[in-house]
Amino acid sequence: MKRIILTFSLVASVLIGLAPSSVAAATFNVASEADGYNMPGLNSGFDITHISVAIFDNDPDLVSFYIHFKNVPRINQFNDGQGSWTGLLLDFDLDGKEEIELSFEATLKSDLNSISGTAVDIATSKFLSCDVDVFTNIDEDKTWIGFEVSRSCLGIPRVLKVKAYADYIAGDKLNYDFAPDDQFQITFNSSANSGGGTKVTIPKSGSTYALPAALLNTSTEAVNFTQPPNDLTRLTDNLMPAIVTVNCADGSGSGWSARAELSAELKSDGYRSFVVTNHHVIADCLDSKKVSLVLSDKSVIEGTIISWNESNDIAGIATKRLLPTAEWIGTAPKQGWWVGVLGSPLGQAGILTTGIISSIDIPAGTFTLTAPINPGNSGGPIFDATGRVLGLATSKNLTSEGQLAEGFGNAKGVPLLCGALISCSVEPNPWGAKSKFSEADILAKALADKTAADLKAKQEADAKALADKTAADLKAKQDADAKALADKTAADLKAKQEADAKLSVDAQTKCLNYNGDLKSLKFKISIAMTDYPLSKSKFQSLISLFPAEIDCNSIYLSTFDARYNGELRLFQNVANSYDQALKSAKELASKKKTITCVKGKLQKKVTAVNPKCPTGYKKK
Repeated sequence: MKRIILTFSLVASVLIGLAPSSVAAATFNVASEADGYNMPGLNSGFDITHISVAIFDNDPDLVSFYIHFKNVPRINQFNDGQGSWTGLLLDFDLDGKEEIELSFEATLKSDLNSISGTAVDIATSKFLSCDVDVFTNIDEDKTWIGFEVSRSCLGIPRVLKVKAYADYIAGDKLNYDFAPDDQFQITFNSSANSGGGTKVTIPKSGSTYALPAALLNTSTEAVNFTQPPNDLTRLTDNLMPAIVTVNCADGSGSGWSARAELSAELKSDGYRSFVVTNHHVIADCLDSKKVSLVLSDKSVIEGTIISWNESNDIAGIATKRLLPTAEWIGTAPKQGWWVGVLGSPLGQAGILTTGIISSIDIPAGTFTLTAPINPGNSGGPIFDATGRVLGLATSKNLTSEGQLAEGFGNAKGVPLLCGALISCSVEPNPWGAKSKFSEADILAKALADKTAADLKAKQEADAKALADKTAADLKAKQDADAKALADKTAADLKAKQEADAKLSVDAQTKCLNYNGDLKSLKFKISIAMTDYPLSKSKFQSLISLFPAEIDCNSIYLSTFDARYNGELRLFQNVANSYDQALKSAKELASKKKTITCVKGKLQKKVTAVNPKCPTGYKKK
């Protein structure tokens, strides 16, 4: 028989009121549908309502199956001498036929103590060597009976089907109940087996990269660490960006970005920040080494588990996002110090609680505190009045009756990080390094900051006055410049309008002269065709080459010169051709010709510009 372990790990998950061999937080929890049918006359003590299954963070290999009854069971209900029986039937190959039976025969304990049950191979009726612990909580009126077994020992696959059975009188076939109506299929987050029933072995401590290195501390020595900070709001505002929520599988915890120098290996792979949390927060993700981190601004990033130590319950996560960091090296804490806790209890991020250090174990690197902590706080920072992280919120104690012991939290101190998560060669003792600053320094700095702020305010006021005067002077100059520019623009516009008017008159004159010259040339060509009939065809061909007249009533100055010059070139070409044609026509008209004239048998040749045969002769 096992007694419950009086420690409550702070992983936020669905906290069911079903206690297995230790009280812990559930990282896996599912329940079947309710039983839909009962045979007539069924004894109500054997009425099963449903099945649930859970895995807890204290041992991911153990799985707890729960048979839920309508009423609270009796301790001797299933060993009453009538063959009364209850148990679970497990179908590993999903073929609808169960291979394993879990049951018990002894008297139940009423106070969470367990009794031994049995695991039987149904096909061979042989008892298996795997331990089965059966427990209930009749003292608190719980209606369930739990069966806890090792997944790896029993060879439980990732997916299986389960059905519960209860029988009032063995063999009477009258008072029994199955639940649920059909087999309940369960899919675990990951398999507990690596084949052949061998449990997957993950080293209890290790690292995948060279460890980050501690940096010289920048902590503050307070006048009295037992007093709360002067401005807690400002202190938490400064710390909050370094706090994250760590999500792994179905559970979540907290973490904080530690001030440390990443190794060259980490940097070369793109990592920029190092987050510290508890080992039990990330235990279910050690296979993949991947978790998700929710930042204070609600954004979600990926984290890679790079170091872990199960015995000290600490782990390190690297991320490629640059996060603000928290100081964690300085004066050794003492009993009675004020402390604050920031984290994500019950999945609610950014929750602050405060208390004091109630006890401290310097050699062990642990302490207890009175500040309230709850599931989800695991791995979150516990800090002093100066904001320096002293340790990680890890667990809280329970009373011997299994009740939560409020104000009795356990913390893993930052000295445990050295060697396991961080190389502390520079600052070998996180709880023994001399603080760099004192409260007097801080007050002096505050005074200096105020003086600087006042000076800055005066400088800003002077600068504003100067800026206002400069702006006024500039505006006056701009107004004067604008008026001068407007006056010049108006003068330029008037000058342009006058120039355009002159250009318009010049264009009109050019246009009229051009059209007149064109008409004159046409007239000359028509006279030449009459005067020189022998060259008429040449003069006619010139008419087809004539450019068009320009409409002098629709002149656009922007295009007139281009058109005028083009038409003028055509006109000049025609005029030149006319001059050549006229010259040729005149030469042709003045050239003497010889003709032959005949009269009977007489012939006579006549040579002249326009030769004609004498009277009585005919042109041959």
